[in-house]
Amino acid sequence: MGLPNLFPAIGFAFYAVVSKLLFDQIYLTSNMIVDEEFHMPLGQRYCRYRFREWDPKVTTLPGLYLSSTLLLGPLGLCSKYWLRATSLIFSGINLVLLYMLVSKTVKGQWQKVITTLAIAFLPPLYFLAHVYYTDVVSLTTILLLISFHERRYHYFAALAGFASIICRQTNVVFVGIYGGTYVLREIYGFWAKHTEPYVKAGRFPLKDMKPFIKDFLKDPMRILRHTTPKFWVDSACYISVLVFFITFVFLNGGIVVGDKSAHTVSINIPQIFYFSVFCMIFAWPFFVCEIFNFFDFVTRQKLVICLSMVVALLIVHFNTVVHPYLLADNRHFIFYVWNRFYGKYPWFKYSMVPIYVFALYVVIKTIWDKSDISFSILFFVGVGTLLASQSLLELRYFLLPYIIFRLKVKNKDQPNFNVGLEFFTHILLNMSAFKIFFTRPVYWQGYNDIQRIIW
Repeated sequence: MGLPNLFPAIGFAFYAVVSKLLFDQIYLTSNMIVDEEFHMPLGQRYCRYRFREWDPKVTTLPGLYLSSTLLLGPLGLCSKYWLRATSLIFSGINLVLLYMLVSKTVKGQWQKVITTLAIAFLPPLYFLAHVYYTDVVSLTTILLLISFHERRYHYFAALAGFASIICRQTNVVFVGIYGGTYVLREIYGFWAKHTEPYVKAGRFPLKDMKPFIKDFLKDPMRILRHTTPKFWVDSACYISVLVFFITFVFLNGGIVVGDKSAHTVSINIPQIFYFSVFCMIFAWPFFVCEIFNFFDFVTRQKLVICLSMVVALLIVHFNTVVHPYLLADNRHFIFYVWNRFYGKYPWFKYSMVPIYVFALYVVIKTIWDKSDISFSILFFVGVGTLLASQSLLELRYFLLPYIIFRLKVKNKDQPNFNVGLEFFTHILLNMSAFKIFFTRPVYWQGYNDIQRIIW
């Protein structure tokens, strides 16, 4: 076996060894970690096939618990250790899926491995690989959805999308994004075959958007009659998942199961700003490379920048939402960020506006592709709606959009050492976060277990 072929094995072995050592240490030092007090009892019940029992404080569907049932139930491994191991196992699966997705866009064996590890070691995500939370399993289903979608296995992509909703209801947004991307590209393709015979298949360029929309609105049947049975079957797969979700919301009386009062839908547009800063912090080497491009954009588009700044300032002033949980739960890093900066200094939230504008510029530039606008438009609309409807500032909400954003970063446009800087940054942040976790206990009145500070 040549050295290049050893890179993935070495990288995956490094991830496995480090993760197992940390996993065991967390197990030995921490009984219940934050929301595990709700997830762990239900996981044990489902693992023992007691499906009729439920905790009304749990707000997500039982995808996490069902995954434990499938993995651990037949073996009778229903202890806290093995339930947590569910997340660790799926994090390993995610590592493989990420490597497959990264390999489609990144050249060079070591670049593929380091990029994959950098994403897998994303600090808020990596910590969750060691606790019994929904996020890691949820990510697995979305990565499967993306992988099947890119390979045009739309039936399996829809099944993965269905499983993702069972893990977390808000994942319906990503089913809509990728299912909608397929439908838009295909319908455009049927239109283009009779107007531009040499069009590149599978892409919806910006230059054709106006004539396409005009023709479709004028006579949709002229385009639709050229469609194929395969298109309708594949589209029906995605549509059936969306119909299932709509039916569930109607019968349930809302998207949230259990405690609906703590997770009400609101308008919180600054969440989009926070997400852009999240991207900037964890992918900072790529953002640094865009600073001069941003300054060039500012000099060419002064009016756009001025309007963006004014709109952002108005949004921050009139629409900053502070959820009670954000102020009350000192077991999360974001609690300290908010109380020491946003909440302490009234001017701080306004001073962040230029950073928001820059960070959004880079995010939009990364996602936007004028040679194929189908995904870009749906991503901006879907993710923007998803984030702006969340009243609680919670870093976990940013994980899936971030990973999709990160997979869109074109390494060929970046210096080779950037991914190395990203990787070592994530390693250092993880080391710092775990040190705080192990050495800074938090004591809550009425709780026998020591609480810990987590992402």
